[in-house]
Amino acid sequence: MADQDRIYFAQRAAEEQELATAAHDPEVAEAHRKMQRAYLERASIGERPGTLSETIG
Repeated sequence: MADQDRIYFAQRAAEEQELATAAHDPEVAEAHRKMQRAYLERASIGERPGTLSETIG
């Protein structure tokens, strides 16, 4: 995975963290935390070849 892609995913994770913190609805906050974890994983290990995408939500 290109460094630019990793930077993008790290930035998106930070944005999701901010959205989770600002959310007033606990379910919305949890959804943002799940997205944050997905983006962090993608930024840290990249795309896993041959695996199915996990549905978040």
